Amino acid sequence: DQELVMEMRRSYATRPPVMDDDHPFWHGNDRRYKNLSENQLDATRAESLRDTAGRILPFFNSHVVSSLRSGNKCLIVSHANTIRTLIKHIDNISDEDIKGMTIPTGIPLLYRLDKHMRPVDPNIELEFRYMVEAKGYTWATSRQHGFHGVYLGDLERLQEIQRKRDATNRDWQRIILRNIARQLDETCAEQGLVGDGVMEVRQLYFKIDFKMKEKQYANMLLLVRMKTHLENLMWNRKQKFLTMEGFENILNKLHLDAEGHVVEPFVAMNCETQREKRSKEWDEMLALDLEEECLIK
Repeated sequence: DQELVMEMRRSYATRPPVMDDDHPFWHGNDRRYKNLSENQLDATRAESLRDTAGRILPFFNSHVVSSLRSGNKCLIVSHANTIRTLIKHIDNISDEDIKGMTIPTGIPLLYRLDKHMRPVDPNIELEFRYMVEAKGYTWATSRQHGFHGVYLGDLERLQEIQRKRDATNRDWQRIILRNIARQLDETCAEQGLVGDGVMEVRQLYFKIDFKMKEKQYANMLLLVRMKTHLENLMWNRKQKFLTMEGFENILNKLHLDAEGHVVEPFVAMNCETQREKRSKEWDEMLALDLEEECLIK
């Protein structure tokens, strides 16, 4: 099940299948892990993001946080699951929103924390409260989930990573739509409602609408466009049925139409236009704080 594989890769609590001793990639035979106990090895046979948090956060809180409180700067180099775990913890991102977070490989990611170990907002606080020069790029598509990191590096490479991420996300959405259509086709065939390979447009529309009520699917581009297209078929063309072949043709067209039509997600911190916008937001925030202070007095 391709949708299940994507769920295991992106979700917080879903584990992959347990890895057995005879698996070609079983690391229990690796000499680097010979000092681990049986219990420790068993815990690594199938690890979700939540399991990663269980072993990473105690070390982070005892070693990294204490070092930061001593005034040091810390460099953390690790694989994506560990970085996603730390970002979820630092930014207090929800279990659902972390599914939409992707970390570019090999791009330095900068976090500045205040004395309470909370992330400093790079859009406003960093430059106007702490008087730190703005640099790097924020990722707009991740900020909606509460992300406060700043990427340092080449913009072209960041955008190429975003294009690959966009392609992966659309492939995942194709899988989701195909699964919905196939399940509906099988159900209709079993109940003898329509012929094999034919679906009711209305039922398909409501199946997709029901799927999109889940927060993680609500704003998926291909699901939104497919729902709109089916609505047009029902109300404007009065079409009642759709074949699987016809559905695939629509899906292919929507996929191609969506390619490259994503909002450029990276915002340069040293862009003068963006700086003026941030300055205005800072002034508005100060005005609100003063207004609240006056009301309290």
